Amino acid sequence: MESAAVGALWGCGHDAGQVIFGLIFLLLKDRLHIEVIRTWGTRVVGLTLLVIGAMGIREASEVPTPCVALENGECDVGVYEALENPTLGKKKIGFATFATGIVHGLQPDALMMVLPALALPSRLAGAAFLIMFLVGTVVAMGSYTVFIGSCSQALKDRIPRITEKLTWASSIVAIALGLAIIISQFFGYSLY
Repeated sequence: MESAAVGALWGCGHDAGQVIFGLIFLLLKDRLHIEVIRTWGTRVVGLTLLVIGAMGIREASEVPTPCVALENGECDVGVYEALENPTLGKKKIGFATFATGIVHGLQPDALMMVLPALALPSRLAGAAFLIMFLVGTVVAMGSYTVFIGSCSQALKDRIPRITEKLTWASSIVAIALGLAIIISQFFGYSLY
């Protein structure tokens, strides 16, 4: 359930960003310089990926190495890993997850997903399309995080500290992608 909440919250933030950008686009479409917005929006997305990656590395680095104290005062990690790992503390989800979704939803490229609503024959049909698109985004993000969370939970028995290892790997990927997005801007092309 926690995984579904994280994904749904991110999806709601993404939807909010798309709605905000869509409204701004509709209200100011004659005055907007879409290329400038696209360039800066892409840079902001790259920067948020760098921040998310750095926060993930910090989080993974702060996980203490669990162990069982032996009589001679030493620590035996192997004995602890043979036991079932207790939960070391739940991470709070909240505004940061929602705000990250908003930032990613503010991308002008995200607007391409809602353009079909403009081609529908009536405003009611367009509104129905947009509502279903927004609901679908929340359901898809929630389902995806449930899938990832379920897989990592199932792997905990086979691979000790899988969550920490996945956090490290995904953080490194986020940083690499963020750098690639930012660097690509200086060479005049977009990665997406």
